[in-house]
Amino acid sequence: MIPKIAFDNLISIDEWSDALRRILDAAKAAAGQEDSQDRQKLQDLLLTFVKKSPAKVELLDVIARGAIEDLAVAEITARLDRIASRTAELNRTVGLVESVTEEAKKSERALRLESTIEVLNKAKAAIDAFKKVEKAFTNPDLTLLNSLTTSADAIATAAKALGSSNA
Repeated sequence: MIPKIAFDNLISIDEWSDALRRILDAAKAAAGQEDSQDRQKLQDLLLTFVKKSPAKVELLDVIARGAIEDLAVAEITARLDRIASRTAELNRTVGLVESVTEEAKKSERALRLESTIEVLNKAKAAIDAFKKVEKAFTNPDLTLLNSLTTSADAIATAAKALGSSNA
């Protein structure tokens, strides 16, 4: 919490040092917080302390200036921590995207493999059908051959009979 300091009412060195002590206590608490507004307000309050303090408390001004710098370092540290957090978040996100991409590639390869296997099975079936046709031509069925021979003999006999009856 930011202390309220009535700078115009401070007279003695003890009052000025007590005011600085209250500001420094608040700065100590604010340095560990994520809220940068309190750190900024305390830096402004310390700067006001330096501007309004009398020459007799110049050594307190040196302490106040150091505290301003320390609060600035605390702010930089907090921002670096936030950036580091964002970097870690980015790394997790990139890892997730890479994982999803790898899974998609595996799925794509599996789909391509399924399509290839399907095409190969169809080609094998066609080759088997061609082999059956080729086998039928090279090794004709004896029953069919006998039937054709019998039919051819019957046609020849009928043709002779027709030829002799016309004569």
